[in-house]
This record gives sequence, structure tokens and C-alpha cells, in this order.
Amino acid sequence: MQPEMTPHEIANEIYARQIHCRIYGEGETFVMVEGKTDEVLWEEYRSRDDCTLYPAYGKDRIIDALQVANRRDMRGVAGIVDADYWLITEADELGTENLLYDDCCPDMESILLSSPVLDKLLRNNLFSFEIDDIRLFVAKLKENAYRLAAEFGYFRLLNEIRCYGLTCNAIPLADVIEVNSLEFDARQVAARLTGGRTDITGDDLLQQVDQLRQRYSPDGPQLCRGKDIVAIIAHILPTLFEAQFEADLPPDSLLAFNEKALGINLRSAYDSRYFKMTSLFGCIRNWESDNPCYKILAEDI
Repeated sequence: MQPEMTPHEIANEIYARQIHCRIYGEGETFVMVEGKTDEVLWEEYRSRDDCTLYPAYGKDRIIDALQVANRRDMRGVAGIVDADYWLITEADELGTENLLYDDCCPDMESILLSSPVLDKLLRNNLFSFEIDDIRLFVAKLKENAYRLAAEFGYFRLLNEIRCYGLTCNAIPLADVIEVNSLEFDARQVAARLTGGRTDITGDDLLQQVDQLRQRYSPDGPQLCRGKDIVAIIAHILPTLFEAQFEADLPPDSLLAFNEKALGINLRSAYDSRYFKMTSLFGCIRNWESDNPCYKILAEDI
């Protein structure tokens, strides 16, 4: 599939592929995912005899293509998405028929981090240290990363609610988090997000973020974007490790814990035992029960 295909073209292509599958006796379930990294992850769990993964290149395109498929009464078509801030805003899109998502964690990175996978990753990379010490270190690392990600999450949530078009992804979190004090510079974030604009000032943004704090607690994972948490972990890990163990992080471990590598390693270390504990797993199994002729997950998951 090409990224520029329209939702109608996506639905048409899936329909054509389903006809081909019926002719040749192949699996007819088609599951749209947001991108290539999602396709790679779900390859581990899909039923290879029954299910084809289909990168749709974007959550909104999955929603639109599903709506087309639903109007045509196409069977065996579903979409897996990151619900993101729709969980907080209770967006109408979540009611789309055949849409599958986790109702606790906003995205896949959050699902990964809700499991013991980070503990497993550090334990194996820092094997010369005591296991109990690593476990305590991971707990402190995650506590601070979630707290700081929630601070940035208020700006993302405000952008979602007000549709300001803020370029949140353009701000490297390493620029606004001081590693020694573990403090988040909200004023700098507001200034950078509103720089060059005449419709809103940094002070306006800070005031509106404070109003959001009164409505939404920072506790829980739904305010945090998983990629932000991963970026923050990679940023603060060396300094926090030095403070905890009074030693530098081993040089070879730095390669495993930079932002890009950490995301890849978390996905690689994730295990089906963890996946079975998520609400997304239950959501998919419920869909399979409601659509008994179609399978998404492998039988041994």
C-alpha cells in the first residue's frame, strides 16, 4: 500500500485482496495498523494463516477507511490504533465499529512500559549489578519519566483540545528537562511553542495548561505519550544511574539506552505473556468472538 492512498482506495484494495484470498483459500482477515513499526510488532502475534496486516499510515486514515468498509458491510476488516488523548477527551471516533485499542494505555510504547520489559532490559544489560538494586532503580527511573512526560503531556492535551497546531514534536525533551534536578521547564516550552505567533502568547499557554491541571490529574499513564516517556528515560538514565550507583553507566550500555535503540529494544524484549494482560488483548479476543469466521491472533498467544 502507498501512503498517499485515500480511505476509499484503501477499502477498495482490501476488498480486492479479500476476494483473492477467498479464491485461493487464504486467510481473509485484514487488520489495518498505523505504520511500519506497528506492522513489525504485530507480526509477532498475528495468525499467519488467517490474518494480513495492512499499514494505513495514520490513525485518522484507519478511522476513515473503516467507516467506508463498515458502510459497505465488509466482513473481517479491523483497525488497531493508539487511542492517545481520545481516552481523555472520550472522542466519538472510539465508537467506530471494528476499531481496536487499549482503553488503559494511550499508545503502544505505553503498553510496553506498563509491563516488566524495561526491568528485563536493564537487568540483562547491567548484569554485573544486584538484581534488587536494578529493580529499585527502574522504579525510580519510571516514576520520574512518567512525571516529566505528564508535564509535557498537558501541552499536548491542550493542543488536542484547542486544535492550536502547536509543533510539540519539534521540541527535543532533552532541551527542556534538567537532568540533575529532574525539573521540567514549562516556561521555555510555552515560549518555544508560541514563538512567532500572534494569536496566543506563552503566558496564555501556561495559564491554560494550569487550568487543565485542575481538571486532569497527572497520575496514571493516559496523560503521557509513550514516545515522550522513552525519550525522557534515555535522557535521564545516565545521570540517574550515576547518582544511584556512584558509577558511570557502562559505555556499551549507552548504545542500548539511547532513544532510538531503547524503543527498538523495548519492542524486541516484549513478550506475549505481557500482552495477554492488556485490555487490547481482551478487545481483540472479543472482536474474534463477535466475528467467529475471522482470526487475528495466533492460537498460541
